[in-house]
Amino acid sequence: MHVTDLRCLNMLRLGGPATAGELATRTGLTTGAVTRMIDRLLKAGYVRREHDDKDRRRVVITAVRERIDEIAPHYEVLAREFGAAMAEYTPEQLELVLNVFQRLHETAVRVTALLRDTESG
Repeated sequence: MHVTDLRCLNMLRLGGPATAGELATRTGLTTGAVTRMIDRLLKAGYVRREHDDKDRRRVVITAVRERIDEIAPHYEVLAREFGAAMAEYTPEQLELVLNVFQRLHETAVRVTALLRDTESG
């Protein structure tokens, strides 16, 4: 499974259902790339498309919990090792690291949007 697909599944797992546009914004991917990613995840049975209960015109992508539970054990060792690697840092240091990653992510999303706007305009 592609790392972007895993990231999307994690977003859906933690944040709940989202539209393709919302996923594009959160990941910094183009709408075309998100559509291809969703198609891959649909084909593999990790997500499903559903109409929003509040607005039937809106289509949301929902993670299939059972399928995510099937792949979770494959990442337990990695999660445990990441935890061990981070255990040596103070809460203040971890907050700084998290802040740096957040700022880098926001920058990547902003630059991706600029590039997308430049290409389409």
